[in-house]
Amino acid sequence: MSSSTPWLRKGIDPGTIITLDQPTPSKWKIVKKLNEYDHQLDEQYRLGFRLSFTCAKLLCCDPKDDTKLAFMRIYLQVPFRDLTQKSSNTPKLLGYKTTVQDNSGLIPGGFAVWLVWEMVPGLRLGNKNGPNAFWALDDSEKDEIRASFVKTYKSLCEMREIGYLPDKCALSSLVRHKDSNTLYVYAHRSSS
Repeated sequence: MSSSTPWLRKGIDPGTIITLDQPTPSKWKIVKKLNEYDHQLDEQYRLGFRLSFTCAKLLCCDPKDDTKLAFMRIYLQVPFRDLTQKSSNTPKLLGYKTTVQDNSGLIPGGFAVWLVWEMVPGLRLGNKNGPNAFWALDDSEKDEIRASFVKTYKSLCEMREIGYLPDKCALSSLVRHKDSNTLYVYAHRSSS
């Protein structure tokens, strides 16, 4: 169906030059956006491993020759409709960068990814030396954390269904904020 809320708001204005790298490097100047279609799914469709996305069709041209016209289609994964309304038990992603290693890299042409995420308040329940912080708590606090984990487990399952898993299943991946009774999960990776 056609999108009532455009997702692609940045980087596709007329006159913007897009650089592509496959199969050979090329540059294309955007003339105008022709359409955008919203394929944002409700949460119930995640079980079928379908992706929620938007796509836009653009008219573009060779920046050196305005008469050489072409079409460009852009696909962008978007969050599931229901998940955008829920609070998260994961730290906020503040920025990222993906690049390819140059010829001086350990694996020339290999990937390089930088991630920056917020530091969440609370007590990290474990570290590289083990789960000592958790076991040092009194029994009532450990019981509260266990109850909080049961609530958080549902969001862990949701993350698994859309392709993300805890990097390691350990107390070192959990931070408990006692005042808000929030259990944060971090150290995630893509399952693909």
